[in-house]
Amino acid sequence: MSEGPTSPAPAAPPDNDDLLREILLRLPPLPSSLPRASLVCQRWRRLVADPRFLRRFRARHRTPPLLGFFAYYSGKLVFTPTLDPPDRIPPARFALAQRPEQRLCFLGCRHGLALLLDWALLEAVVWDPVAGRQHSVAFPPGFKVNTENHFYNGAVLRSASQDADCHWSIFKLVLVRTHVAGNLAYACLYESDSGKWGSISSTPVSSSNLFQSSVLVGNALCWLLSTSSDILEFNLDRQSLALIQKPMDPGFTDDSCFSVLRTEGSGLGLAVLSKHNIQLWGLKTNLDGIEKWVLQKTVELDKLLSLRPSRNRWTATIMGFDEDSNVIFLCTAVGFVMLQLESMQFTTLVKSTLIYTCYPYTSFYTAVRGADDGA
Repeated sequence: MSEGPTSPAPAAPPDNDDLLREILLRLPPLPSSLPRASLVCQRWRRLVADPRFLRRFRARHRTPPLLGFFAYYSGKLVFTPTLDPPDRIPPARFALAQRPEQRLCFLGCRHGLALLLDWALLEAVVWDPVAGRQHSVAFPPGFKVNTENHFYNGAVLRSASQDADCHWSIFKLVLVRTHVAGNLAYACLYESDSGKWGSISSTPVSSSNLFQSSVLVGNALCWLLSTSSDILEFNLDRQSLALIQKPMDPGFTDDSCFSVLRTEGSGLGLAVLSKHNIQLWGLKTNLDGIEKWVLQKTVELDKLLSLRPSRNRWTATIMGFDEDSNVIFLCTAVGFVMLQLESMQFTTLVKSTLIYTCYPYTSFYTAVRGADDGA
């Protein structure tokens, strides 16, 4: 008796590890996700601790979460977490290790790195809070001047093609300075790949104060000149400086607070806080190639935050901006709050109003022990 036709053998199932990796890659990019997954068993721990998996995890999620912000309290730099448990990072985890001979000043964060200036040794210090490592770079000769007569600022960034899991000490660093007289601004680019500073560029400016952190817009770093509220722009490709004048509006007053930001379309923007209203401006290029400031949105803070009339002259102040999450930080009569500029959702972080500036910190926090570190 002849047998009927046999059915084809079923396709081999995907490798179990491959299938599990695809599942784990879809975990949210929060600090607790991978560490908690690693506790399931040794096999899971081995997979999520693999550097190749971590690179794919970061590449898939692209935008790192906002972990918190750094700010000075009574002269001491302190990290304040913004996430809820179990993703809340203990402040002590990101405590800055400082040597006795150092005199450090915090400038800002980007791409998981922080930048400080050491006034005692005239060095820029690049710090990775997650890894707990520091890398010092001596000022270029043209910046080793009388620091008491100059305002200094700077920025650190990874290259656009660099994965966050690459060696942490590969970065670009830009220093800027202005004289108190406010005639010229100077900038210089350092690339850790070559270990060399580039040429110093300069441009005329109308004011000199450089207090706010930089904002990365395309291939340019931008700082607010606090006195004039114009914008100092450093083009990373051309290594050149330029001055961009602020928009003109009759609603601006001497009490208006300005902050550089990045718009929803990844263009250059400016937030202007006057009394309880925030105007969000964007720099647009028309068909003739002419750049012009356009008012994009007005936020009524008193209605959004239910602010009551205050006897104080200063009712709200912009304290910082995170370019990754498009969040602005505000000191208001109800406390220190962060406002997401797209959704208009706000979160009250602390009731204290004694924070004068803050430095948002975003990073993929994937602290997972290796498979051989014990069960």
